[in-house]
Amino acid sequence: MHRRREPEALRNPRKYEGPCLAAAIGLACLAGFAGIAAAAPRVVNPSFEADTFEVPPGYASNNGGAITGWQYQGNVGINPWWGNPAERTAPGHSFSDNAIVPAGRQVALMQNQCELRQTIDGFEAGKRYRLVFRENARKFNRAEARPRLEVTLGGETIVSPHAVTPVEAMNSRTLPYHLVESAPFTAPTAGTLKLVFKTTVGGGVTVLLDAISLDEIE
Repeated sequence: MHRRREPEALRNPRKYEGPCLAAAIGLACLAGFAGIAAAAPRVVNPSFEADTFEVPPGYASNNGGAITGWQYQGNVGINPWWGNPAERTAPGHSFSDNAIVPAGRQVALMQNQCELRQTIDGFEAGKRYRLVFRENARKFNRAEARPRLEVTLGGETIVSPHAVTPVEAMNSRTLPYHLVESAPFTAPTAGTLKLVFKTTVGGGVTVLLDAISLDEIE
C-alpha cells in the first residue's frame, strides 16, 4: 500500500492507491503517520541535480550515458536540458511541461517502459523505513493511456502499480508534484537493497520523478 497526496492547493482528500501489501519485507498498512527518526539509508543524487544535460530532449543516452548515482534501462533522462549549460539558463522542458519542480531545478524522466534503479547501503535488519518521493506525468503525451509506475526494494513491491497523472495543464506551473509515501516496511537484512522505479506503459507517455528519500521510522 502507499498513499499519494494531491497538491494541497487542490484541497482534495488523500487518495489511497493499491492493495495493502504484506510481502516478505513486512509491509504494514497504517492509518496514521509514524514518528520519523534521524538516521536512514541515503539516496545518492535524490533530486537529480548532479548532472547538467544539454542535448535535447534530455535522454541520458544522448548526454554522456550516465545519471550520477543511478543505473537505468530505456528512455531515462533529466529535464530540463539547458541551452546554456555553463550557467543553467535557457531551459528546455521537452518532458517536464507542467507543475513546480519540488527540489532544485531538475527532475528525472522515464518514457515508455523503462527502469531507474539504485543500490542503497545502510539498512539495518529489523528496522522500519518509508520511501517518499514526488511524481508527475508529462501533459503532452502521444497516447491517451497514462503512464504506470511501480516501485520495488530488494525485489519486493513497496509502491503498488498505479497510474500517474499530470498535476496541471501544459505549461502551467502553480502546483507542486504529487507526494507519494510507501507504507512502512521492515528491512529483511542489513546492508544493501536495490531500489527500482519501473514504468510499464508505452506510446510516448512519461513519468517525472524528484525528491526521493528513505526515512527511518519508529
